[in-house]
Parts: sequence; C-alpha cells; structure tokens
Amino acid sequence: MELPTAEGLRNLAPNKHRNNILKPMHQIKNGIIQNKNEMMLYKKAPKFVPAGQSTQMIVGATPESDYQIITIAEALYNKYDLKRVFYSAFVNVNNDKNLPALTSGPPLLREHRLYQADFLLRFYGFKSNELLSEERPNFNVLLDPKCNWAIRHLELFPIEINKADYNTLLRIPGVGVKSAKRIVYARRSGNLSFEDLKKIGVVLKRALYFITCNGKMMYNTKIDEDYIVRNIIDPKDRYPFSVDNVTYKQLSLFDDTND
Repeated sequence: MELPTAEGLRNLAPNKHRNNILKPMHQIKNGIIQNKNEMMLYKKAPKFVPAGQSTQMIVGATPESDYQIITIAEALYNKYDLKRVFYSAFVNVNNDKNLPALTSGPPLLREHRLYQADFLLRFYGFKSNELLSEERPNFNVLLDPKCNWAIRHLELFPIEINKADYNTLLRIPGVGVKSAKRIVYARRSGNLSFEDLKKIGVVLKRALYFITCNGKMMYNTKIDEDYIVRNIIDPKDRYPFSVDNVTYKQLSLFDDTND
C-alpha cells in the first residue's frame, strides 16, 4: 500500500491508486480460499500463495495518526486475511516541499510501537479502538502499547494470576503468549508464586504493578497511574524497592515486542 490513506497516495504517489492496490489483494484472498477448497478435494493440488500476502505502510511521511494506521491495519487483516502488515519509518533522502523535515531522524521508535500494537491485534485479542481513539490518537512512545492500555484501565487490576483465564492473562503487561500458556499449564499442579512466574518467563519489572499471587502483590505498590508510569519508565529500570542490593540492567526499547 506504501501509504496508509488514499489522500497520502494522492499527495506523494499520484501514479498509484488505492483501488488498484486493494483489488488484486481481494483477488489473492479469493484465490487462497478457492485453493484451500481444492486441496480438500484433491490432496496433490498445488498451493496458491503458500506464504500468504502482506503489505507495507510508510510511517511519518504523511500526517496520519497511530490510531488511523492501526485501524487500517486491522481492517486489512479482517477483510483480506493478510499474513503481515509491515511498517517502515520514513527516511528523508531528498528535499521536497511535500515531504516532512525530520530534524530528529526517522521515527524508529514510533515504528516499533506500531509493530508492538500489531502483535496485540494479531495474537493478544486486542481491537484497535481499545488501544487508541480519536481523542487519544497516538501512542506514548515511552511505554509499550500494552502498558499504555493497562495504565488507562487500572480499574481492571490487579489480576490474580492463579485464577485469570488465558485471554485475561494476555492483557497483563509483561506476560506474553508463551508465558500465558505456561501459566495455565503450570497451575494444574498448584498455585504459582512470583518466583514461579519469573522462571516461566514473565517480565516482573512490568507485571508486578498489575498482578497478585495468592491474593498478594509482589511489593506494597500503589495502583496509581503516575506512580506506575514513573517506575516503568525509570531509566534505571528498577523495582520499586531495592532487592538484595542487586542492580538491574535497563531494558532495551526493542526487547519487549511480545509482552
């Protein structure tokens, strides 16, 4: 697609037209469905587009908000059964009055947050209008989208880790798809502790503000937006209290895609 909206295409790629892009995508989707039906009847029928289809959107070249971009991505997944939507931070390689002047360089962190949001749409059961809205159209680049969502819905927390169902576990910051499955499986043998969650792969530096184990939080933390945000984005990436005098390494901005 190159650019998220028809207006963006008109301004920066006038030789391209949205309908000319979407029509073949629709044809490919129908071809994949037809091919699956043929393979049910004829086991040796050749596979049509076995890798599925994908598209790319440039981020930052045109003024669309994050909300517009993920809403469009969600519609593409639902309507055309896309395998992936890729996001590419705009890099300004020539001077043109129609292009934005990016004094701080390509919006790589914004691109990363959109990829994280995309994962939430595809694997975590989120909808685009849960993550953002017309009133709050852009992600806070200092927080991953799931943390951003959780902090705006503190009335749902803390969640008891030993009772929550799988879909609820997926909404806890610091809990990924693999760790949620491991929690559900491990609970069959008994209640889990925070130490168990750490071994399972839960990122407690984020999760501890949103969960209880056997009715207790890991520390005496406040369910308060300012307090949680302040601790989560602390450059030292520390626990709210010192733990055994251990210094914890700062997390990379790019290591939390699946949480």
